Amino acid sequence: MPISPLILKQFDLFKQLPEEAISLLGEQTKLAEAPRRKVVMEKNQRAHSLGLLLDGRLQGIDLTLDGREAGLYFVEPYDFFGELSVIDQLPAPEFVIALAPSRFLMVPTPVMHQLINTYPQVSTIINTRLARRLRESLAQRTLLTMPTPLQRVCAQLLQLSKQSSAGTSDIVFAPTHQEIAIMINTTRETVTRVFQKLQTDGVIVRQGNTLHILKIQYLSKAANGEPAE
Repeated sequence: MPISPLILKQFDLFKQLPEEAISLLGEQTKLAEAPRRKVVMEKNQRAHSLGLLLDGRLQGIDLTLDGREAGLYFVEPYDFFGELSVIDQLPAPEFVIALAPSRFLMVPTPVMHQLINTYPQVSTIINTRLARRLRESLAQRTLLTMPTPLQRVCAQLLQLSKQSSAGTSDIVFAPTHQEIAIMINTTRETVTRVFQKLQTDGVIVRQGNTLHILKIQYLSKAANGEPAE
């Protein structure tokens, strides 16, 4: 069943495509679903499609030598994944798993190559996403060198936070304690203790799926190992 142009145009990657290109893309794109914890992209296998998340939540992970999960990045709705393998046609360097029941579109690699070669704006968006993911990866490496769990949790929250239209710093669809734990190489119990301290000190407050950061300077100082008040 073809994917509606209205759905495709919700993605920045395709918003500027002409109608005829969108219609053709809809015929070549497939809709897929994944339950929680299902692997949607396998490490060391070539990606035959670019994935675009419609709803749910995904996470890129790798495995340490002792078999533990190491979180690399999150994929939020209307973002895409698998772009590196689509570009260089080499095996994927990580797994992507569903953190919640998710629906996503799969655009075959040859179709993406044609779009990249025909529409410069598509290439620009993908290159920008690759650059951002590289910067996120470098920042994550720096974070993992921090000596205390408090520093790592605070630094991770700063990385995930975005300024809202109201001028506050929020994390929409905030990750669970377990998801943060595998991002910063610690235990869920340790993350929970840090969150309890931050909540007691009035630094953060959770409202539904959103985490509001009330004292951004506190997090900055704590992440740098400075006394925070």
